[in-house]
Amino acid sequence: MRVILEPLKDAGKNGVKMRSSNGDVRQVHPVLACYVADYPEQCLVTCSKSGTCVKCLQEAEQMQEPETGDRRTGKWTLDAIAKARKSANGSAYRFHKECMEQNITGGVYVPFWKDLPFTDIHMAVTPDVLHQLYQGVFKHLIGWCQSILGEKELDKRIQTLPYGHGLRHFKTGISSLSQISGPERKNMAKILLGCIHDIMPARGVKAVKSLLDFIYLAQYSTHDQLTLGYLEAALDEFHQNKEYFIQVGCRDHLNFPKLHSLLHYSESIQFFGTTDNYNTEMFERLHIDFAKDGWRATNQRDEFPQMITWLSRQEKITAFRITLTNMQEPKTPKIIKSIAKHPHYRNRSIPVIENLHQAPEFGRHLKQFLNTFITSSTSSRMLDQTNLPPLFSLDVFKLFRFNLESLQDGEDVDLVRAIPVSKSLPNGRFDTVVVIDGDEAEATGLAGTYDIMVQLSILTLLRYQ
Repeated sequence: MRVILEPLKDAGKNGVKMRSSNGDVRQVHPVLACYVADYPEQCLVTCSKSGTCVKCLQEAEQMQEPETGDRRTGKWTLDAIAKARKSANGSAYRFHKECMEQNITGGVYVPFWKDLPFTDIHMAVTPDVLHQLYQGVFKHLIGWCQSILGEKELDKRIQTLPYGHGLRHFKTGISSLSQISGPERKNMAKILLGCIHDIMPARGVKAVKSLLDFIYLAQYSTHDQLTLGYLEAALDEFHQNKEYFIQVGCRDHLNFPKLHSLLHYSESIQFFGTTDNYNTEMFERLHIDFAKDGWRATNQRDEFPQMITWLSRQEKITAFRITLTNMQEPKTPKIIKSIAKHPHYRNRSIPVIENLHQAPEFGRHLKQFLNTFITSSTSSRMLDQTNLPPLFSLDVFKLFRFNLESLQDGEDVDLVRAIPVSKSLPNGRFDTVVVIDGDEAEATGLAGTYDIMVQLSILTLLRYQ
């Protein structure tokens, strides 16, 4: 890291001339402002003892307290290392011991960031949603719920959850899963509260709910003082109810750094912006884009030159696409909807649809819909007495996809399913979606919305045979 960041020393102090996108030349002073890493690497680069906080001086035995310690600074760390080296008098053992007593790792004599201008490495370390929240705190939360309810009971409740839009159905529960990935943790977070709300005491439910609230609030793509207030309130509520997990015996204490790190989220968001700017999940995604996809594009022989050529071409295509996009008029994000090229069920009669899709009023609503296209529309009373032709049939799709245009690639495509009754699925699967029906609708509530159960995904090509 010292070699890689060597150019920042002179550039940060004296500045370099750089041309901006509009052609202007400006004097720029690049500095190391953020360092994105998981906890072991954070400890390594900040010279912090494992088990302590890399941003403050809170003792390892006080990690569960709802307040932070005095701020760690790069100057304080360098002074402590220099003092330990002086008192050790050349002894590596004594140097290591002196450092550990100060909650500093004893393996680094000269940190790489020592001479970097305007850099405070402890401030530069950022929150990590993937490892701290989902693979950290939420992983512990799942373990606590399994300990309280029992693995079999929790698995049973997860298995019996109804199918739902945007929810993964864990057919065998979660206790048998190994090497659980980040997306799997996210899917567990969506269903956990629904599985424990009627069996766990209110205090435990509040603790789980507040921690889940914090996880979701921490991932907001925009923040202001109001939403940061929600974030801090959720964390306060958890600290008020966390003793429940100790009282029931699933934990002896809550002194672990990833839980303590939640106290620093609000401050980091205020300094560096929303957490999607520095989440390690985004960079781990690059393993797929730069390594796996590149390797698949080769013939698996002498692959490195082929991968470099492929990546170079992909970058040029992306740059050209961005150029074309910038030449067009700005537009607001939109929902991209897509369906299969061919329908899943062809020529289904109205009675069959009403039976298999559990939509007994479908024929009546279809008549009302078709009536809106007639110039001299039929009255409601006459319409009820009018039957659709017996050979009237429809092509039916059982799902459709939609996705919000985003700057982040690789996001999951959202599926809405409407699967009819069958032997393998006696009750069918009909997802519920929330429809925005007013300008007052907001992301934090249900005002201006209503929910519907999708019983037929998409109908196309009305046939009269």
